[in-house]
Amino acid sequence: MPVAAVLGWPLAHTLSPALHRAAYRAAGLDGWSYEARPTRPEELAAALEEVRSGRLAGVNLTTPHKQPAAALVDTLERPADQLGAVNTVFVRDGRLVGANTDVAGAVWALGSQLGLRDHRWPGTGPVVLLGTGGVALAAAFAWSRVVTARRHQGLPVPPLRVAGRDLGRAAAVAGLAGGDGLAADWAEAAELVAAADVVVQATTLTARGEPVPGQDRLRPGVRVLDCNYGPDSQGLVSAAREAGAAAAADGLGMLCAQAAGAVVKIARVRPDLDAMAAAVGLPWPAPA
Repeated sequence: MPVAAVLGWPLAHTLSPALHRAAYRAAGLDGWSYEARPTRPEELAAALEEVRSGRLAGVNLTTPHKQPAAALVDTLERPADQLGAVNTVFVRDGRLVGANTDVAGAVWALGSQLGLRDHRWPGTGPVVLLGTGGVALAAAFAWSRVVTARRHQGLPVPPLRVAGRDLGRAAAVAGLAGGDGLAADWAEAAELVAAADVVVQATTLTARGEPVPGQDRLRPGVRVLDCNYGPDSQGLVSAAREAGAAAAADGLGMLCAQAAGAVVKIARVRPDLDAMAAAVGLPWPAPA
C-alpha cells in the first residue's frame, strides 16, 4: 500500500492529509494513504531515505525542512534549484528529486485571491513581504511571475520590499522578486506594513498566534495574504478585514494549490481541485 506523508517540526496542525487523501479518493487510488509525521531536523535525512527505498511514496515538507532538504536530494527541479528550497520529494528513475510547488500555490493566491496579476489591482504600492524562510522564497519568486504578467499587459508594478531579521537573507529573498526587490531591516516592518498597499506575511508569527508589526495600522483597501492558516493564525487577516481590506486571505488556498501540484509529482495523477478544496471547507475557485 503506497504511503505518502508530510514532515515538519512541530507538526501539531496540518490539513495536508485531508487534501491528499481527498485527491487520492477522487482519482480512484483506493490503496493510497497519507500521514502527518512529526520529524525533528536531525531525523530528516533518514526520513528522505525512506522515500528513496520506497517505504514512502513521497513526502511534503514544511517548517523547518524546506531549505535543509535541498542539500539532501540527488537533483532539484525548477524552481526548487533557483530557490534552494524544497516542499515535495519523490523518486524518479532511482533518483531522489526535490521539487517546489509552493511557488505555484503562491502564484494562484496572489492572482486569484488578491487579484494582483491584472487590472483588478491598480499597481499602487508599496508591496511588502515579511519573512526570509522557505515560504518567503517561494512568495518572492511568485511575485516575479506577477511582475512578468503585469508588464506583459502594460500595467504598473511597484517594487517589493522584503523585511527580515537577517538583512542578508532578506536581500537574497528580494533578489528573487523580478529585479525590483529591496531588502529592509525588521525594525522597519511596522512602518512598512502600515503604509503598504499589499502585504504578504510569510513568517511564523501568526502560526504562533502572535501579531504582525503594524497590523493595527493597516490602510483601508489593503490586500493581504497570510501564508499561514488555521484558527489560531487569523489575527492579520481579521485586522485587514476590520481595516476595510480590498482582499484578505489566509494560506488555505495557497496550501490547496500547492498540494495539487504535489499530488501530480508523487501520485502521478491529475488532482480534482474541487474535491480537495471541499475536504478542507474552501470554496473553489476562491473569489478574488
